[in-house]
Amino acid sequence: MIDLLQRAQRGDSDAFAELFEQHKLPLWKAAVAVLGNVDDAADALQDATIKAWRAIPRFEGRSHLATWFMRILLHASYDLLRKRKRETPYAPEGFSGEFSATLLAFDEQRAIVGGKHRPDHDVIIDVRDAIGKLSSDDRLLLTLFYVNDFPVQQVAETMNLSEGAVRTRLVRARDRFKAVYLSENEGREVAL
Repeated sequence: MIDLLQRAQRGDSDAFAELFEQHKLPLWKAAVAVLGNVDDAADALQDATIKAWRAIPRFEGRSHLATWFMRILLHASYDLLRKRKRETPYAPEGFSGEFSATLLAFDEQRAIVGGKHRPDHDVIIDVRDAIGKLSSDDRLLLTLFYVNDFPVQQVAETMNLSEGAVRTRLVRARDRFKAVYLSENEGREVAL
């Protein structure tokens, strides 16, 4: 990977593409978690790719490359959120602006609910609905830690927080997730 990084820093676009591709899935998951829809996530990922390509010669290695990419993506995502707030929304018929269960193409419910088994389809939908009702900060935090398997230190670097703050926010985000999940599934047997 060091060779790829050095080649990318010297302007080798193929090396950069290979490096970025290695980190693309966690970046995609984080973008969807922050932005709440795949179209905006795709825009943010594209913008982050361009910004990272332009900045890779200046990467000094003071953080993990994955963290560096993630910070660029988060800046692009939050810039897009600010831009979207200034726009007048248009919702075609049948479109739901809420975080949809169909947006995430990964098994986040297994990571948050726990267990090695694959939950049934109803549980998947319930977990995705509960995650969708959380704030974008909670979704991002849970995605970075549970889905992308970032250690607390890397989450802290990515979100520009202390490790203690990440641990505290993680506990609170899990509690909020659990409250939403359980309130939506009252009367049904659920295992958390």
